[in-house]
Amino acid sequence: MENITSSKAILVGVCTGRDEVFNYEMKELVNLCEACNIECIETVTQNLAYTNNATYIGSGKLVELVELCNLLDVDYVVFNDELSPAELSNLADQIPCEIMDRTMLILEIFKTRAKTKEAMLQVEIANLNYMLPRLIGARKNLSRIGGGGGGGSGARRGAGETKLELDRRYIENRIYKLKQELDDVVLSRQTSRKSRAKNEVKTVAFVGYTNAGKSSTINSILNYVEGNVDKQVFVKDMLFATLETSTRRIKLANNHEFLITDTVGFVNKLPHHLVESFKSTLEEITEASLIVHLIDTSSPYVDWQIETTMNVLDKLHCSSIPCVYVFNKVDLVTNEIFIPTSYTPSLRISNKKNIGIKELIEYIEKELFPDDVTTTLLIPYTNGEVYNVLMEKANVHETEYTDTGTKVNVTLSKHLYELYKKYEIEK
Repeated sequence: MENITSSKAILVGVCTGRDEVFNYEMKELVNLCEACNIECIETVTQNLAYTNNATYIGSGKLVELVELCNLLDVDYVVFNDELSPAELSNLADQIPCEIMDRTMLILEIFKTRAKTKEAMLQVEIANLNYMLPRLIGARKNLSRIGGGGGGGSGARRGAGETKLELDRRYIENRIYKLKQELDDVVLSRQTSRKSRAKNEVKTVAFVGYTNAGKSSTINSILNYVEGNVDKQVFVKDMLFATLETSTRRIKLANNHEFLITDTVGFVNKLPHHLVESFKSTLEEITEASLIVHLIDTSSPYVDWQIETTMNVLDKLHCSSIPCVYVFNKVDLVTNEIFIPTSYTPSLRISNKKNIGIKELIEYIEKELFPDDVTTTLLIPYTNGEVYNVLMEKANVHETEYTDTGTKVNVTLSKHLYELYKKYEIEK
């Protein structure tokens, strides 16, 4: 699909359950369209027990939709759900403009946002996997009936069938090659994770609904700890501003070190093609020591956004990883009573007003380093490199130079304690 610029569309949705959930989905569909520079000028909805498996909406509603397309001269009709190949083909026979479904829309956004090689590979794989079962409808203009030859196994194939098979083979080969390229990129990421694990480096994964403020919160932490703007991650007020996994090292005043990872944002009905393709990126979450779940407190759909994120985390089997709910943008909530209290443990922050950032850092530190040991070590002068490690990796409270070595009162990680406990003495 070519990049979309300044187009008009009619949105179509079928409500098969709760009205409030459906209304939320349709409003979000408007936001997704805006992210693709599509102006929504009309909405067509229908209440059904289940969607029509032939045309998604009922026949009468379809007639109404076609009339609206002709009347309003729109460029697209955008459907709230992913259309099956049959639905897409049947609708294309009657609707006089281009058809998009929710999955196509999200894929288009991801395609325009992808900047790194890994993200571009992941998006292309997802797009091709989506296209593969939908090739038939794209070739209706060519005959799929063999001509001459009297039929049977020796009958000539029609141009449409031949082209269809060529397209399918091309896409399958392309997916295979892309996955090989992606495997090479993933291997590098896995090597980095193994190195971090070997060095006992803790990792915090920031997750949440798209545009909840993950990147902004990471920048607030960087600014609070280091005042370093050079290390800040990209931030913009839009859906899926970044698709890349950004990792930053945080070093506190007491020498506690950990990594913060910014992951791709989630959205309702996130296409399974994307979840599958971005699995290598999302694996950063599964390796985390702590998950920070960022939530846009100002959204009237907080509960559904939390549920969407938790559903993705469940698919990634992350339930055993400690998680804290961080309610962001509290400065936009006039009455804090409306901020949910049923989610625990939880914190409230505002990046704009710099509220709660210190408390968030303290919480992360407490969760990551619960087994720190405070002790006194006597390090022989012949092992001066040990003291250098403590100065870099631990919190040295007091140093005294004695006749037999360097006496150090220090708080250090359990890992370092096990390495150096042979130097431990009574205070």
